[in-house]
Amino acid sequence: MAHLNFLTGGDVAPIRETGMGMFGDVAALFQEADVSFFNLELVLSTEGELARGKATFHRGGPQNIEGLAESGVSCVNIANNHMLDFGDIALLNTIDLLDKKQIGRFGAGRNIAEARKPFVLVKKGLQIGFLGYTPNLPTGFAATSVTPGVNPLQAYTAYQPRKNPLESPGFPPTIITWTDPEHLQQMRQDVAELRKMVDLVIVYAHWGASMSPQVHDFQREIAKAAIDAGAHAVFGGHQHVISGIEFYKGCPIVHSSGNLLFDTWASFFTDETIKTFLFGADIGQDGFKDCYLLPVRNGVKTQPQLLTRHDPLWSAVFDDVAKHSLRFGTSLIACEGSKIRVEPA
Repeated sequence: MAHLNFLTGGDVAPIRETGMGMFGDVAALFQEADVSFFNLELVLSTEGELARGKATFHRGGPQNIEGLAESGVSCVNIANNHMLDFGDIALLNTIDLLDKKQIGRFGAGRNIAEARKPFVLVKKGLQIGFLGYTPNLPTGFAATSVTPGVNPLQAYTAYQPRKNPLESPGFPPTIITWTDPEHLQQMRQDVAELRKMVDLVIVYAHWGASMSPQVHDFQREIAKAAIDAGAHAVFGGHQHVISGIEFYKGCPIVHSSGNLLFDTWASFFTDETIKTFLFGADIGQDGFKDCYLLPVRNGVKTQPQLLTRHDPLWSAVFDDVAKHSLRFGTSLIACEGSKIRVEPA
């Protein structure tokens, strides 16, 4: 039975004059991995106009594709809330660049059928399928049968008062979140159909609240539904900060590993956005085994930096992930060198 080296990292948003060398020593790890992916958070295009109503927007030049190709990453998710910041043409340019460089992609496309289409990678006889979705869904970003866009997995929010608002004005409400039932069922169907075709299914969801490590109910609803339908792991991003890791039926759910390479420093970013990690594992027909983390310093107009055990930021990443994962019973164990073993309860 084939077993492969798997690696993934946080959100990637390069805005540089050249993409070459942008991943630094992290690139070697992706090059050595048999299977790897990350979320590409922006389009790579000079064309298009800024979408109406977009207060936060990102894009990099097409030259940055060279850095993605150099990294050796197997594929990228492009289901997120920035893929249509500059309209259809910028998304289509990005798709064309990825295809030209033979970098796999999933989660968006020229129409909804292409956006839902999985990317399937075959390595050493093992077939791995990827699906991408975004619950963070700006108006008009969802692909349709005739328009380009992202693969939607809409989530909703309600605010329930915890005390009488007349007696306790301003008291924080309980936040209730849930996933659109039709979209959730479509995801279940997508996963189940893909599982019949491949040995392993990996799902990515661009979820959560920006700058918050909190894991909301809709995230766990999506992750558990995907695993129940046949997925072997679920990964998320968008928060710009690291969050917790849990296991469900022995399958890892990584809620957020933060930003891996993010050249925009938004006004709401803090030092918390500097912390990130790579998530690795041994994968085979029996799923994900021997999961581990490698703490990293986020690259902001510079290269991401692998952290050594003696760096205070290494300890900060360890402590944060351990704290956020505690509610899920996940254990973190420091190993020799900079590696951190991740185990279910």
